[in-house]
Amino acid sequence: MESYTSYLTALLTHQKQLQLDRSDREAAIRILSLAEKAHNLLVHMEEFSGVSDTQQSFIMKLSGTNNKSRIRQPALRPTSFHYDTVIESFANATTAAQEGQYTTHFTMNAPYIAQRWLQRMETLQEPTTLNSYYHVMKACSVIAMMNQPLSSSKSSILTQAIFDKLKQNPNLTASVREYRLLLQTWSCSNCKDSAYKATGVWMSMQRAFRRGEDQSMEPTLEDGKMVLRAWSRAINKHSARRANSVLTEMQKKYNGKTTTVQPDLDCYRYVLSAMSKSKVPDIAASIPNLFKSMEDNQIFPDTECFDCAIQTLTNCTRNSTKENEAVEYSKMAEKMLIQMEKESERSSVSVVKPSSKSYTNVIQALGVVRRGKSSAEKAAALLKRMEGGDESIRPTRDSYVGVMNAFGSCGSEDGFISANEILQRMISQHSNGNESVRPDACSYHAVIRACSQVATSGGKNPERQKEALVLAISTVQDMKKSDHVHPNTKSYLLLLQCCINLLPEGSTEREKALCSVFRSCAKDGLVGQPILREFQSNVSAEVYHREVVSIAPYFEEVRIIPEKWTRNLGYSVRGSSGKMSPIISVTGAVVSTTAYNDYRMRRRRLKKGKMLLQGGRI
Repeated sequence: MESYTSYLTALLTHQKQLQLDRSDREAAIRILSLAEKAHNLLVHMEEFSGVSDTQQSFIMKLSGTNNKSRIRQPALRPTSFHYDTVIESFANATTAAQEGQYTTHFTMNAPYIAQRWLQRMETLQEPTTLNSYYHVMKACSVIAMMNQPLSSSKSSILTQAIFDKLKQNPNLTASVREYRLLLQTWSCSNCKDSAYKATGVWMSMQRAFRRGEDQSMEPTLEDGKMVLRAWSRAINKHSARRANSVLTEMQKKYNGKTTTVQPDLDCYRYVLSAMSKSKVPDIAASIPNLFKSMEDNQIFPDTECFDCAIQTLTNCTRNSTKENEAVEYSKMAEKMLIQMEKESERSSVSVVKPSSKSYTNVIQALGVVRRGKSSAEKAAALLKRMEGGDESIRPTRDSYVGVMNAFGSCGSEDGFISANEILQRMISQHSNGNESVRPDACSYHAVIRACSQVATSGGKNPERQKEALVLAISTVQDMKKSDHVHPNTKSYLLLLQCCINLLPEGSTEREKALCSVFRSCAKDGLVGQPILREFQSNVSAEVYHREVVSIAPYFEEVRIIPEKWTRNLGYSVRGSSGKMSPIISVTGAVVSTTAYNDYRMRRRRLKKGKMLLQGGRI
């Protein structure tokens, strides 16, 4: 028995030494082989001692080992020490595999083997220790932190299950080591509710410390950071609010002198990062309080903090349903950028320096709100500053499109002219080698929208409206001539709306323009449902019958538009390398076919379309 015990101890010692000496792939392979040896030795001990006669081990069931003819030596019966040693060896193996970036089928299954040995101890009624549970949790936790899409979620759930089993054991009490490991596991997990789980563990530690059960349970600064980091990664509409609540709780306890843990810059950065991803329209209202709290605690925000704050303000400007709030958020974004510039000018080694992202977000915020021409001119001035700056603030496609949108929504009669000038500058920048400003369909669409907005500006000058319509048509023509962008269904839909907005209702000129745009769209094979419905609702029944119905063929007793009109709207067909065009009736409805229904269901099975499925299996 002593020789078995010594050999297991030697294997474990050798593992630990290898981990201390190196953490590469070769060391991981050797550590894994040592875990297998320990595993096999424990199987032999069970086999020779006769433990598996009445309760056959799961390893023997899998391997089909037959041990009935062997001589039994009850003195070799494994004890808790032997089981704990093997479990720890598997925990070491998973840690080494993670550090050495060595992933195999065995490393992914190591936590489950360790968990089976723990179950074996419970079945044999061997005394379990905290180390027994801790090392199984550790093996599972390491797999969860590898961020493997499937294994991560399974391993974190298994870690929680082992922890729950530990808490149910009347002879053992979970220590701060197990709590902290569980917290770390959930904070790194990709489960949907991992941030909630991490917060729950953190709050449990808070309660245990507050009740005086264990003074070591006091959550550290790193514990709080793990929770906040989990919320900054979570995809949840409540993420920003939850993160802010955790930070407020940390600050409240520090101010109340019930803890010595003071939130640092990273904590505020995680909260601001969570806010920047939020779509809640009023979440930006918390930003002034956050920056005031940082100032009171002598914490100086860095570039990332300012960028996240500006991104949040831009999102709230875009999502706000109240115009006065949107205007206020855009002003706050401007002030934040000015503050960044002042901080940057104070020192050449300042931790705050505006980036291209900073300027672009402010430009986009200015482009959302209708604050008159001055707002658009501010956006244009920021773009000019970016064009004349260094590499860190070089403008991107979004910078130019943001300025074009600002001119389009400013309500000025000549806004479309300025928007077109920005587009030409964008094209010139791209031709000079700036690939980050490569014009796409959205860039041209911004000019067409600006042309359409002339109808809503004050004065309603007919000459200006015709000039805007000519520019919109020439913009689509430029798209056709371009080497890297071509008109799509959206382009023609915007052009139709331009004709509707800029030409007098009921006039012959308007109908002729609509027919011309529709024919061009049909020639390019881009007639979709929106195009057909827009055209039908804005021309007379006679014109629609002449342009569409009279030349529509029949398909299963339903009149459909010609297939060549939809040839470039094709969708992929399962089992085919080609594409099939949708079959659209003259009323604008899609005629169902087997191929189209299969395509539609495949689209809905995607993550973004799952909400469309009302029941049924995915």
